[in-house]
Amino acid sequence: MKMDLEAKRDLVDSLRRYRETLRWETEFLRWEVTSRGLETISGKKYMKEHTARRSLSRELPQLKEQLSGQKIASLPLVSLPYLVPRHEEALDLLLHEAHKLGYRIQSLRELAAPISLETARLLCLLSERCAEISRIIARQGSPNSGKSSADAAIAAYSERRESWESIWGSPVLRSGGFNDITTLSSMYFTPFAPAIIPYTGFATKALQIYSFEISDLNDCLKWPLYVYGVVAARDVVDGNRNLLFSRSRANCQVLTEKDPFLHLTGPSRVILAECPVDFEVELRIRDGTESQDKALMSSANHHSFASADSAVFFSCLCSATLSLQTIYSAVQATILSIRLVGGESSFEYGGQVSCSSYTEGVNADARREVVLIDCDEKFLEDGLDGYISLSRNVVTVKLKGSLKITIKEYAKSRLVANEAQLDIPAQHCQVSKGECVLGGHNVVVLIAWSLLVRDKLANLVMG
Repeated sequence: MKMDLEAKRDLVDSLRRYRETLRWETEFLRWEVTSRGLETISGKKYMKEHTARRSLSRELPQLKEQLSGQKIASLPLVSLPYLVPRHEEALDLLLHEAHKLGYRIQSLRELAAPISLETARLLCLLSERCAEISRIIARQGSPNSGKSSADAAIAAYSERRESWESIWGSPVLRSGGFNDITTLSSMYFTPFAPAIIPYTGFATKALQIYSFEISDLNDCLKWPLYVYGVVAARDVVDGNRNLLFSRSRANCQVLTEKDPFLHLTGPSRVILAECPVDFEVELRIRDGTESQDKALMSSANHHSFASADSAVFFSCLCSATLSLQTIYSAVQATILSIRLVGGESSFEYGGQVSCSSYTEGVNADARREVVLIDCDEKFLEDGLDGYISLSRNVVTVKLKGSLKITIKEYAKSRLVANEAQLDIPAQHCQVSKGECVLGGHNVVVLIAWSLLVRDKLANLVMG
């Protein structure tokens, strides 16, 4: 009887591993179609052009014309599955191959097969070298080649859009239009009582978004940059855009060499990280009349969390880094309001409100902060009755942790004149309240808590 029981347990465990393998296969095939546009004519042409495998060593004379002798000498010759003229394409292919290997490694792990650490190390080295080669080619190309690269990047992004619309915008998956914004609330499960939350709510793996930095400007660009456009994320919950940054031409942001970070306003709900997330960047530079504006970046990143702390984007004019973090067993916190009551100060010289997901036992230096607002002008607007107008208000918090909020008041010298902190324990749902004292003010904070949604359609079925 005992042996029969153990045999049944082994069978159940094997079926579970097989189910997970099938799930990985499905996700991988889905990513194949999305990333390569296999259903489009241009996608088929792409596959035909890249059937033959070529090596980097065969193309060395071509690269020597674009790379300095010192830099090429520092790069080891490696064999690549493809050699492509555009660095965006090269990096996309590298990510594709890395994702395939990651899937295979996951399958081996599920089957308890040994995995060589040397293989993983060599893959990491290869990726770093190839990315470095791509950046050098992009920086040292001629103005004409730069123009063609910019046009090619825009064309590739347009093709990706058509591919998305033909798959995810179809009547089958019904994600709507390419530019449609997610309508799912960050407070979906807030009204429920803890004991009666529907089974469609989860505390699960999610992303924390920190910053988006522009760097490595091409020689044809000079600071400051007047930037407008969109930075967005798409997860598997509904496939729609979750805006991180969105500005019109009339409300462009001025980026300087000392402050090259976009002022993020999103996400509007927490980004699910159980499956790879697509990040999209469409940024332009205001330069004279609208017809003279330049495309700064049209790029996408299929982020599969191989490197959990950033997503990198490239164009012929610059590069960009989206700083992020994966938080496990996470819930979403919506900061409903922060109000300063009493006191005489009006934050005349500005201030900052930031927060972090705090977990007991984690080193304070390792915690990273999400900046909700940072202003060096008058902080409290007249007529708002002490309420602070935040740029961002949705953050990711570990369920078994708390949300640490820090409020700073600046002096005329930009130094911190007053500072206050408060911790609010995370919850599955409902609204919590926290209070602290800042200078002569009482600070009242209201937080709405909610579990995450894994599938919008499943929740619609639940009503």
